[in-house]
Order: sequence, then C-alpha cells, then structure tokens
Amino acid sequence: MSELTQSKSQTSDLRWHLLTTASALALFTSVMGQGAHAAEDGDRPTVWVELGGQLERIDRAETVFAPDFVLAHETASFNAVSPLTAQRPPRYGFGGEGKITFAPTGSDWTLSAAIRYGRSNAKKALHQQTTTNLVQKTSKYDDPIWGHHAFSTRKVTRFNRADAVIGQSHAVLDFMAGKDVGLGSFGHNGTSSVGFGVRIAQFQSKSNFGFKSFPDPHYSTQAIINDPGAHHHSYFATLKAESNFRGIGPAIAWNASAAIAGQPDSTMLDFDWGANAAVLFGRTRAHGTYSSSSRYFHGSPFALPPPPTDHTTAHGAFGRSRSVVAPNVGGFAGLTLQRANAKVSFGYRADFFFGALDGGLEQRSKENIVFHGPFAKISVGLGG
Repeated sequence: MSELTQSKSQTSDLRWHLLTTASALALFTSVMGQGAHAAEDGDRPTVWVELGGQLERIDRAETVFAPDFVLAHETASFNAVSPLTAQRPPRYGFGGEGKITFAPTGSDWTLSAAIRYGRSNAKKALHQQTTTNLVQKTSKYDDPIWGHHAFSTRKVTRFNRADAVIGQSHAVLDFMAGKDVGLGSFGHNGTSSVGFGVRIAQFQSKSNFGFKSFPDPHYSTQAIINDPGAHHHSYFATLKAESNFRGIGPAIAWNASAAIAGQPDSTMLDFDWGANAAVLFGRTRAHGTYSSSSRYFHGSPFALPPPPTDHTTAHGAFGRSRSVVAPNVGGFAGLTLQRANAKVSFGYRADFFFGALDGGLEQRSKENIVFHGPFAKISVGLGG
C-alpha cells in the first residue's frame, strides 16, 4: 500500500516538474521575444512624470439655511438684505495634479498613478446700514426766548449684516493599467489606449453663517425710544454645517490622440481627447448646528408696564451617515506640443459625480458635484 502511494506521489511530482519546466520555457521564450523588440522601442521613455493645474468651476446645488422669519420689512428708504445671497458657495477654485506613468520597454502595457486636488474658499460679508436725522419737538410749549417750539435732531439707524465663510475641497486618486489598442488608428502617429483600475475620491464642504438685523428705526436715546407708536423688530441666525464623502470603486478610461502637424523626430502637435467612468462605493456624512430668533414689540420698552413682546426661537442639531453609490463620468479634450521627451498640454476637462454629497440640513438631500475648467500640464519622459 505504501509503495502504491509512493508511486502516485512520484507521478504527481513528475507532472508538476514537467508543467513548471514548460511554463519556464514559455516565459523565457516570451521574454526573449519581447527583448527582440527592445531595439525598436529603446528610444521611448520608460517613465513619464506629469505636473499641472486647473482653474475649476464648481457647480453644486446646496441647501441654504432659511429661517422662519421673513426679512421683507421694507420701506421706501430701506431694503432688507436677504441672508440667502451670502450662503452661495464659491464658484471657482484652483486645483493641482500629478501623475507617474511606467511604460515597460517592449510592452504595450502601462501602469500609472495619478492624483488631483483642489480647494476653494469664500468669505462674504453683506452689510447694509442707513442713518437718518429725525427732528423731534422737545417741548409742547413755546420757547419763552425765541417764541417758538423747541426741537432736537436725533440719529435713527437701520441695520442688516450677514457673514458667511464657506470652504470646499476634493481629492481624486487613480491607479490604472492601460493597454495600447490601436497604434495608428487615428492616422500616422496616432494612439488609442484603454485603461482599467481603481478610483478613490474624497469631497468635503464646510459652512459657517451668521446674520443679525434691526430693520426698524434704532434710536440712540431713550427720549426717542419713548415713542408709543414705534415698532421694533430684531432677527438673529447662526449655522455651522459640514458634509463629506469618501468612496472607492472600479474605473475605466479611454485616451486617444491624433497628430496634427510635425514629425516624431522633431516637434509634433497632437490633438488629444479622452473619456472616463467609475462607480464609487462609499459613505456620505453630514452634521451641524443651527439657531434662529426673532423679537418684536410695539411701543416704548421703557413704558410701565412694558409692552408685550413676541419672541420666537428655534435651534437644533443634526448628524447622519449613509452608504451611497456615486456614479462618475468625465472627459477632456486638448492640444499637446511634444519635442523629444518633453510635452506641454492645454485643454478643457470635466468630471461629474452624481449623488456624492449630502447637502441637507434637517433632512437628507442628495447633491451632484461637477468640476470643469481649463487645465495645463507639463510632462517629462525619463529613461529610454
């Protein structure tokens, strides 16, 4: 029985050695075959390093903080400033990018790692104030010297102010393996490649907002405030909110170029274009606090008894986290000027991320994020 087991073991070992030997011979033959083409690609850089930047326009529909009180207390001499205008997020920002691409000699495959980062900040202050002179009779009797009523002039102020600080940032990382699928497909010296890999994305948004308003005449002396017919409103509101997203998922990209002018051994001008898509699986989070108050009374605050006051306050906090799937599509088009192992590229690029952020306050609100704008980059080839 032991001899039979030993015989089967020897037969299995023999088959394993034959398979490994055949595999080694096949791999050696493949490497030798690739080495035969090395002379043809020997002048091609094996590593490309890219650095660039982009002026980005950021489009997103963010929920604004709208307190219950209405600031439509307008007269002919004073128009209240709406706090909603101060909460608009920044529309433009600057981004940077870097990429390293490894192209093995004698192979039509490439490996690349890329990162893009951008941020935008906006600090807004909306201030409105009107000051007028109010002439008031100080005595109901005629002045014994001047023979007429005595009057005094007082300053009356109406005031609104809204302050907001809003910041946004994003980072996108790509790890891709690409293959040249059509050398010369778009004319002489044209290229076309398809890449597969992983995309990692992170977005963050922060908002700080404050508002206060005295839309009715605000007097500087008690004598003027004692007007029994005066109306007094005051409004206050604050908000602190933050939302973010982190996701990872499979990605695919197609890049192509077509020569416009020049020769490979001198200077060439190419037209480049490409498209990309990804499905990001991640988690979105949102949290913050808010408060608002409004106060109103009619008459003088120094009257006895004091006039009745209508005072309304609201405050709260929110916090939530949710798993989401965020599809992503994008593309670019541009021109590249290449000479030897150096390239300079200019173009326009856009990326769309659907449902990536939660921009709501008390309730969840799915928001799309769009980054688009002109870009410029320089590439240097090493090796070869």
